[in-house]
Amino acid sequence: MLRSLHIENIVLARDLVIEFEEGLNLITGETGAGKSLIVNALSLATGARGEAGLLRQGTDRALVEAIFDLSQRPDLVERLRNLGYDVDEHEILLRREIGGDGRTRAFLNASTVTNAVLKKVTESLVELHGQHEPQTLMQPEQHRSILDRFGGHDELLGRVRLAHGRLREIAAKQSEMEERAAHRESRLAQIDFRLAEFDRCAPDPGSEQALHAERERLRHAEEIGEALAAALERLYEGEGAAIDQVHAAARRLRAQASHGEEYAELAERVDDVSAQLSDLAVDLRREFDDVQADPSRLAAVEEQVHEIERLRQRFGGAPLVEIVEQAHAMRREAAELREESESGEALAAEYARQFQVYQSAAEALGDARRKSAEALTRAVAGLLDSLAMPGAKLEVSLEGVAADVAAREASGALGLEQVEFLLQANPGEPARPLRRVASGGEISRVMLALDIALEGGLPKRTLLFDEVDQGLGGDTAERLGEFLDRVAAHHQVICITHLPQVAARGKRHVRVTKKVKSGRTVAVVKTLEQRIDRIEEVARMLGGATISDTAYRHAEAMIEAGRRPETEGRA
Repeated sequence: MLRSLHIENIVLARDLVIEFEEGLNLITGETGAGKSLIVNALSLATGARGEAGLLRQGTDRALVEAIFDLSQRPDLVERLRNLGYDVDEHEILLRREIGGDGRTRAFLNASTVTNAVLKKVTESLVELHGQHEPQTLMQPEQHRSILDRFGGHDELLGRVRLAHGRLREIAAKQSEMEERAAHRESRLAQIDFRLAEFDRCAPDPGSEQALHAERERLRHAEEIGEALAAALERLYEGEGAAIDQVHAAARRLRAQASHGEEYAELAERVDDVSAQLSDLAVDLRREFDDVQADPSRLAAVEEQVHEIERLRQRFGGAPLVEIVEQAHAMRREAAELREESESGEALAAEYARQFQVYQSAAEALGDARRKSAEALTRAVAGLLDSLAMPGAKLEVSLEGVAADVAAREASGALGLEQVEFLLQANPGEPARPLRRVASGGEISRVMLALDIALEGGLPKRTLLFDEVDQGLGGDTAERLGEFLDRVAAHHQVICITHLPQVAARGKRHVRVTKKVKSGRTVAVVKTLEQRIDRIEEVARMLGGATISDTAYRHAEAMIEAGRRPETEGRA
């Protein structure tokens, strides 16, 4: 809600401060008195383009300050804080300065901001109607929100948003997996190649030493065999072999046993040597039989050793134990990569299921929107007829978007329809988008009708109507006053009016006049707080500069009742 507006050196305003209240605020005054400077000032405060031509003659600096009460707009307070502005929970100060060169500076509280930021911040806080472009109705992207508020589609819209959000999450995962897919296939190919090398060699760290030993034996089999044969020859099998010499020694010692027991014991010990030589001969024979040259086996062993060496080179010269561990790790990685590929298929199936959920929710919302569009068209038609727009019709265009297209776009969270309001101002004429309708008065009345149809469904904001009553009179003027009252029950309304039927209703009434002071014309603003002042102003609007007793009594009765008499002649 706009609490106050300070205007300094703007056109006729030298230094004005205007206080506003909740509900219906009225601004009256004769044509040319300077009422439009209030509109210009509020436009500047909310980001309109400034220029040197707005400065009061003879000054080099102009100033506009607007204080807004945000106690009923916690959403806007949170939004401003998220943007990084230090905002009191109850109010903000918007300040705009214009220099003599036409350059402007804008402030939000103590922070310097751009005009673009100022517009963005205030777009849901203030709307100007009449000679200025109304914000909401000139932005087709807002029409869908208005229709959904009228139809009470919050629950349906929530389902669509939830389903679309989940769909986008799945799509993001799919996109991420697709980006990794090429790497995954490349990595799998690399792992498969390395594992094929490993499996072809099938190395066993515990047998590597034995393999090297076998290779040595096979390489020197002939030399080893000769040594074993010579040992057998000398120890057991040849003429004069050691075994025969040992046997002979044992016999001679045993023959001396009668000369002493110790010789018998020595003979037994020599017999033990003989037994050991016999056992040794068995082992030598076995080794001799095993060590026979085997070129094919040697070739096979050599190939195994070379395979291990090549494998070790492939794995950076790591020990065989580490190579085996790496192979196990690659098998695990390959399994995970293949599982991820299978997850991609599962994700695609999940996306298909979620898409059906989204499409179903979006179609249900679309059906509700079409029904609400018909109801809104009927509701607004009757209201426009009461506002001197007989036969005028508000049409709601619902242009569908394919579900698969909407699913990929952020806007798909709002459903499958693009919504735009069209106005058929006169029967027989084509309906045109509101943004292309030339008459500011028509747009203002459509806004009034929509606000009444929604009965406070839009966020609380300040609505300024600049001469929305132009060309109206009689019962239509009375109905306009009633409509403004209804809208003011939900929003702050500031209305610049020439109609006494409207002026008699305001909660706060401000009169603008022109006076000459020190040879300069200045605008003078007076808040009509006394009942007699309001009666005189409404009487002036009824009867002109000369106020008759009849006009005075008539004005008094209108203010008391909050409406004009039904007799047209009394107006």
